Amino acid sequence: ASITDVVPRRTLAIIAAAVVLAILGTVLALSLGGDGDDKAKGNDGKGDTSASAGASAGGSEGEGQGENQGGGQKEGQGNEDGRASGDPSADPSGDDPKTDDPAGGEGSSDDPKTEDPDGALPAGYRTVTDDRFRFTMAMPGNFKRTAIAGANSGGIYNAGRGSFPRVQVDFNDSPKDDAAAAWRGAVAGTKVLSDDYKHVGIEKVEYNGYPTVADWTFERSHNGVRVRVLNRGFKVDARRGYSIMISCKIDEWDGDECRTLRETAFATFAPK
Repeated sequence: ASITDVVPRRTLAIIAAAVVLAILGTVLALSLGGDGDDKAKGNDGKGDTSASAGASAGGSEGEGQGENQGGGQKEGQGNEDGRASGDPSADPSGDDPKTDDPAGGEGSSDDPKTEDPDGALPAGYRTVTDDRFRFTMAMPGNFKRTAIAGANSGGIYNAGRGSFPRVQVDFNDSPKDDAAAAWRGAVAGTKVLSDDYKHVGIEKVEYNGYPTVADWTFERSHNGVRVRVLNRGFKVDARRGYSIMISCKIDEWDGDECRTLRETAFATFAPK
């Protein structure tokens, strides 16, 4: 007997529709996994799962490449923008600062430490020490870590969650050997995760004598705000790779505030 003689056509249609929806749901989960939390929050603290990966850029994308690791990790749209759940940069010691809470929150004695400038820094800047993501850097005094990028790949620093300008620093303990290749591998993923992505360029640069360094520049829209991003990925050594992602509103990119932020971040960054 034909199956339609046993099961009504309407029932078969409902079953077929359910199967299609189940398959679609699986595909979406696999392709968007790792960024769902950020999307649900309007990308306020979005780190780029594709772009933020710079950390590993030292050679990989992370947040660009197959694992969403833009330059080295598995960053953050650089989608300001993450890394896989097994991110080795996560500190298991349990003393992470309360600001690691993706929702932000007030700081505590465990928050990244700041030091008063000694006169060599721009007015209003302080040096921040982040033990979780293993770096020190000077930032504006009102910046704090408001979110964690992607899947614990790095920290997002700004004056308030979702605001610009901002700095995102990602760490990866398995950097690759070609930062530019890592970023190129991250572009496709970042395009998918970004709104109105516009590629500006990827170029190898010299920075602090590190073995491989590359700057990835692009534009995108973030909650209706058009921003320009400079994501510098580099390998310090075999166990330390980083990316420093600076994001500013596009019409403020060449202004004093954003220029000082970029120059100071790159000039004062030190790995731990």
